[in-house]
Amino acid sequence: MKIVDKIAQKSAEGKPFYSFEYFPPKTTQGLSNLFDRIGRMQTLSPTFITCTWGAGGSTFDKTTELSAVAQTVHGLETCMHLTCTNMDRGKVDDALAEAKKAGIQNILALRGDPPRGQEYWTQIDDTFVHAIDLVRYIRQQYGDYFCIGVAGYPEGHMDSTEITGDQEIGYLKEKIEAGADFVLTQLFYDVDGFLVWEKQCRALGITCPIIPGIMPIQSCNGFRRITNLAKIRVPADVAAALEPIQSDDQKVKDYGVELAAKMIQQLLGAGTTGFHICTLNLEKSVRLILERVGFVRSATQTRKLVNAPTHVNTDEGVPGTTSGSDTTNKDSYLNPLIWKPTEVQGRSESWDDFPNGRWGDARSPAFGDLDGYGASLKVEPRKALEMWKRPTSADDISNLFVEFIQGKIPLLPWSEGSPLPETVAIQSRLVSCNERGLWTVGSQPAVSGKSSTDPLVGWGPKGGYVYQKAFVELFVGPNEVAAMVQKLRTSSPWITFFAASRDGEVVTNAAGDVLEEQRMIAELKKACNGTPSSSGSSKTTLSQEMPVCAAPFTKGGGEDALVEGSNAVTWGVFPGKEIIQPTVIEKVSFLAWRDEAFEIWREWEHLYPRGSPSQKLLHQIGHDYWLFNVVHNDFRDDNGIWDIVLA
Repeated sequence: MKIVDKIAQKSAEGKPFYSFEYFPPKTTQGLSNLFDRIGRMQTLSPTFITCTWGAGGSTFDKTTELSAVAQTVHGLETCMHLTCTNMDRGKVDDALAEAKKAGIQNILALRGDPPRGQEYWTQIDDTFVHAIDLVRYIRQQYGDYFCIGVAGYPEGHMDSTEITGDQEIGYLKEKIEAGADFVLTQLFYDVDGFLVWEKQCRALGITCPIIPGIMPIQSCNGFRRITNLAKIRVPADVAAALEPIQSDDQKVKDYGVELAAKMIQQLLGAGTTGFHICTLNLEKSVRLILERVGFVRSATQTRKLVNAPTHVNTDEGVPGTTSGSDTTNKDSYLNPLIWKPTEVQGRSESWDDFPNGRWGDARSPAFGDLDGYGASLKVEPRKALEMWKRPTSADDISNLFVEFIQGKIPLLPWSEGSPLPETVAIQSRLVSCNERGLWTVGSQPAVSGKSSTDPLVGWGPKGGYVYQKAFVELFVGPNEVAAMVQKLRTSSPWITFFAASRDGEVVTNAAGDVLEEQRMIAELKKACNGTPSSSGSSKTTLSQEMPVCAAPFTKGGGEDALVEGSNAVTWGVFPGKEIIQPTVIEKVSFLAWRDEAFEIWREWEHLYPRGSPSQKLLHQIGHDYWLFNVVHNDFRDDNGIWDIVLA
C-alpha cells in the first residue's frame, strides 16, 4: 500500500501517525538481531518504516534484504531509501526491481552525497546528478507504481551554504512537481524553526504531506557527531540541559526521551499529525517516547484486543474529538500493544541500550555507522586541506598524528573530534608511538575501579565504578609488522591482538592453533626479508621496491569462521543494574572496522590530484601498512601495554 494512502486513512480517522527508520547493521549477526527487533517493534504499530541506503550503494544487499523482510515477513509497509550519487543506472534498476519483487511500493528518492572530503571525484553516471533526476527516472520506468518520497531540509541542506531558504524550498517544490508524493524532513531540534519552514513551504504551493524527522538523543557523542555532520542547530536550552549530564549515559537517554516527547507534543499542538522517528536501531527509547506522548499504552499495562492484529488500530477517535465512538474512554486513540520485553534468545529490549559505535557489540542491531556515510573524512575538503596540508613523507604523517594528540589540530581522518579527556593519562605514550611511526587511531588507559563520576574516565549513573583494559589501535609500517607480531605474541600472556592488511590477511593470538600461529609469523618474517628492525622509525622510504608484508594468513571463512568470544575492554558496575559493557573488541567487529579504516586512506588520498606527491604517498601507505588492535587484559597494569608496544 502507498504511504500517502495510509496517511489519508489516518487523516480521515482524525488520528496521528508515526513511522520508524532503521539502518542496515554492518554484520550479519546484527542484521539478524535487527529482524527480531523489528518484529517486536511491530507491536508499536508504526504506519510505515524506512530502511536507509549506504553511500554509493555500499549497503545494497543488506538494505534490499532488510526492506524485503520487513515488508513480506513482518507485514510492515516499507519505504526503501535509494540514493543516486555514485550509482550507475544498472544498480538503480536492480534496486527498484528488488523492491517491486518484494511488494514494496514506497521509495525515498535521495541525491545522496558525493564522497565526503573528496576534492577530486568523478560522477559515475550523468543520468543522476540530483534527487529530482531519480524521481523523474522512477516515474519514467515505473509510472505510478511507486509512491515516492523526497527529503526536506528545514535548516537548509548541509552542502548548500550559498543557497537561500526560499531557493531550497523552490528546489523541493520542483521535486514534487516531477512526481514526488510526500516529504520526510531531516532531523531538527528547533521546533519553532521547523514550523516557520513548513509555513513557507505551504505558502509556496507545496500541499503534499510533510513529515518531520525526530531523532531521540541516545548519547552525547552521537548527538554531537550527527548535529555537526548535518549542521543541525542545537537550541540553547538543549545544550544547557545536556551540559551537566553529559557523562551520565542513562540521564542523557532519559533526557532524549523527554525532549523527543516534548517536541512531538509541541508539533501536535501546532497541527502536525505525523512523525518519522529515527530509531538508530534501538527500541526502548522509541517505546518510552510513544508511551509518554500517549500513542501507545505503557508496557506494564494490559489491553483486551477485539480479534485484531497488533499492528491495526481497533478504536476510533483521538483526544478532544467528537466521533461516534465512546469519548468517555480517554485512551480510545491508543494503538493496541502486546509487549514482550524479552526476546526468545533471552535478550531484553535494552540489552544493547548503550551502543558504542564501532566499539560496541557486533551482534547489536545498532553496531556500525549511524550517519549512513560509511568511510568518509566527515569534513569539507577545504577544511581538511587546512588541517592536514600536503604530506609528502611518512614523517609528515607522524607529525600530524602528534599534533592531534597534543591538541594542535582538531581532527584526523579517523577521528570524530578532539581526543577524549582520558587521553591525558596516556598522552606522552601516544606521542612516543606516533613519533616512531606507529600511528594511533584509537586508545584508552587502564582503569581499575574509578568512580563513575571521575572527570577523566567516568561514565554511567552516579554511585558506580568503572573499569578499563588498556588498548591501542595503530597503523604499522610494512618493515615493522613482523617484529610487532612477534613481540605481541611472545612478550606477555596478558596481550591479545588482531592485525590485518587491506588485502584481507589477518593474524591474531586470540584463538587458534599455536603452532599454526608460529608458522604464520615465520612466513611474515620471510615476506619482509628477514627480521626487521624494531626501531619503529618513521624515516622509512616508501617506494615501490619496499617489501609488503602480505603473507597468506587467514583468508575468507565469513563470520561463521571468526572468533566466537568477545573481549569486554570497558565495563561498569552500578547500583541495582547488570554489569554494563559498552566497549567490546572481537574479530568480527575488528574486521568490519578494518575495511573502513583502510578506505579512509583512500578518501584522504582523493583530496589531492592524481599523481601528486601527496596522493601517491597516501595511496602507498594505505596499500602497504597493517592495522593492529592490541589489548592488555590486566586492567590493573597502567604501563604493560606501552612497555611492549614501544619496546
